[in-house]
Amino acid sequence: MTPSLSPEVQEQPAPPKQKKFSYSLSGVIGALPFFAFVAAFLIIPILTNVLKAFQDPAGNPSTASMTETMGTGYRSAFALTFGLSILTAVVGGVLGLVLAWALTTPAGPKWLNGLVNSFSALAAQSGGVQLAYGFVALLGAQGLMTKAVERFYPGFSEAFSLTDFWGVALVYLYFQIPLMTVLMLPAMAGLKKEWFNAASSLGATRTQYLKDIALPVLWPSMLGSVLLLFANAFAAYATAYALAGGSLNLVPIVIGFLISGNVLLNPSLAAAMVTWMMLIIIVSMGLRMILSRRSNKWLSN
Repeated sequence: MTPSLSPEVQEQPAPPKQKKFSYSLSGVIGALPFFAFVAAFLIIPILTNVLKAFQDPAGNPSTASMTETMGTGYRSAFALTFGLSILTAVVGGVLGLVLAWALTTPAGPKWLNGLVNSFSALAAQSGGVQLAYGFVALLGAQGLMTKAVERFYPGFSEAFSLTDFWGVALVYLYFQIPLMTVLMLPAMAGLKKEWFNAASSLGATRTQYLKDIALPVLWPSMLGSVLLLFANAFAAYATAYALAGGSLNLVPIVIGFLISGNVLLNPSLAAAMVTWMMLIIIVSMGLRMILSRRSNKWLSN
């Protein structure tokens, strides 16, 4: 005979169901200001720019501007910008990787690690006119370091100039190296100490550990960070313009001239160049996202 449940147990009400719909609705309402901000300052400008890129100066649908940007007249600007971006991304990536590796090793004073970490986070976000003017005061024709070096090498101001390709590349490295350091620090911290201890117990040297364990795990993060550095340099405008003005044929500077009308007022052509630049950056960021997912599979375990 099955015992009957007590009235208290029989009359116990079922737990109320969670109002998932109300919670989700309140979350959407709370995020409306963010969505409005993204739409006003990101989505609408991008759509407007792409629409303008496929129009002629009269406003009629046309692909002439998109084709003209890849012609001989503006191909050199893309080539020079590619060269500057690749150079600063590779050099900044290598030096930033070495710096990140040094910061994650236990050797060395901790106060120095904290200082370098703080400076890297600050310098990675620097740029623009203030950075350009800082380098002009330091390495310009009348800069402090330029005058000091000229005492020993009188032709230094003629051999080196901040307004040419190598001068702008040097200034870009000021924020590219710290940016690579900041990007690689989480990946470096994800390398488990047990991996090195296990490799050492099996007789592996430090070089073998780096070649066979650390680098295979880190290379997706390294390559992805270099791609981000490439996109960062490709889209930089204020620093290059403040240093070189119109003497350096970079894509962002040419776009500025086409919009402002200093050389030629052609908003459709400027929109086409911006569209091509966005496509290049989107491809770089897409590849970086794929590489980051592959790296996280190892570092998150």
